[in-house]
Amino acid sequence: MTVPAAEFVASGCPYVVTDVAGRPPADLDDFVGGSRFTAVRGDVRCGVAGFGSRVGPVVRFHEKDSGTGKDLRVWQVSSADNNAFEATAISNY
Repeated sequence: MTVPAAEFVASGCPYVVTDVAGRPPADLDDFVGGSRFTAVRGDVRCGVAGFGSRVGPVVRFHEKDSGTGKDLRVWQVSSADNNAFEATAISNY
């Protein structure tokens, strides 16, 4: 069985979050629990689905593969300037 490769994501680079659960994000708590969001950097658009937990002033979001449920990567979601939100792929360790 062949598993499709995950989208290329640049680690350590912030992506702008354009929506969470199909609507504009309003608060970091929008990313807590099971959810999905869209992260954009330049012309790269990533759909991210998984589970987020609040860790101090950020949310640690574990992206899951929709077919197998396996972990793909971990994102750190934080609030940015102008009431925007950013997601950065980080090391899980």
